[in-house]
Amino acid sequence: MALRKIAFVLEEFIVSAPSQQLLDRFLIGYLRDGEFRRIPNLGIAVWLAPAAENSTALADATTGLAVRQRDFKLVSHSNVTDALKDAEAVVAIAARDRVSVGEDLLKNVLEQAPIGAACFVHGCLATNLASAQRLVSIAAARKLAVAVATSVSTTFRLPEVDVAANTPLAEALIVVQGPRPLAELSAIDGLLPVVARRKGGESRLRSVRRLQGREVWRAGDKGEWSWPLLSAAISRSNTTQGDPVRDGRTQDLVGLGLVRKLARDPRGWIIEHTDGLRSTILVLDGVVADINFAVRSRDGSITSAQLYRPPAPNRAEFDRLAAVLEDFFTTRSAPWPIERSLLVSQFMQIVTA
Repeated sequence: MALRKIAFVLEEFIVSAPSQQLLDRFLIGYLRDGEFRRIPNLGIAVWLAPAAENSTALADATTGLAVRQRDFKLVSHSNVTDALKDAEAVVAIAARDRVSVGEDLLKNVLEQAPIGAACFVHGCLATNLASAQRLVSIAAARKLAVAVATSVSTTFRLPEVDVAANTPLAEALIVVQGPRPLAELSAIDGLLPVVARRKGGESRLRSVRRLQGREVWRAGDKGEWSWPLLSAAISRSNTTQGDPVRDGRTQDLVGLGLVRKLARDPRGWIIEHTDGLRSTILVLDGVVADINFAVRSRDGSITSAQLYRPPAPNRAEFDRLAAVLEDFFTTRSAPWPIERSLLVSQFMQIVTA
């Protein structure tokens, strides 16, 4: 299906934020398969949520969108209804400091999107499972194809490894940094695409347990999460902190016991899946400054990689996401099951409680 119109519904428009990254890639073009890709004859409409008058955010957004209207024929609308009219695809993006689009706004978008449209939501669908299920029901009633994720789910892996399909997995671990709940969203969004390839595929969550401060280390010492998996994950980092930052030396952070010393206010989440898989999220500010994962199969083999996020302001990982979304919009075949999005919402409900 040829794309003629994509409607963007934005809670903000700020340079380097997901709103600007995705809008520009469909409006101006992006790098794909060794060339600069611009979808021919594609119209882009945008609706921007109102901001406080005389605010810097409003001034910056107004200026940024005006430049794109002048130079790239962006069409800006004062209401959501007009922006959505005749769109084959819809993109809804939360403000960069939020994990989800406001529920009322997203409900409005799904209820007004043209029947049969493809809809992408950047972030999580909702921060509680019941709300996410209601939104899925609205989309299903209107025959909307829905995908939900962040750029972490499709970003580069260093190295470009994956779990072989139908591999029986025993344990997974991912290391992230940042404030709650944004770090946790990045973690679950980065880890689920990896573990979803295991034998049996997506599985429901049986339990989620929070760890804070010294509880993180006690749980690791008891074997409730795996120090060897943490070591495998950190081995993929190119931003190890401490002495490597000061003088460039190499260090085995786990082997030398430095993780406990470097981590600032650590926290973690131990997730038990209904099929027996155990996943651990560790938020370790001060240890590394990138996202790294490791998974162990039941035969003992370990797969690990960094989820590489290129630097701002261009943030080239959004090229990867744009390519996935272009295929989604033209085929209306969601790149991952909506059940994954419900798992994310179930997890985020616990994280944000």
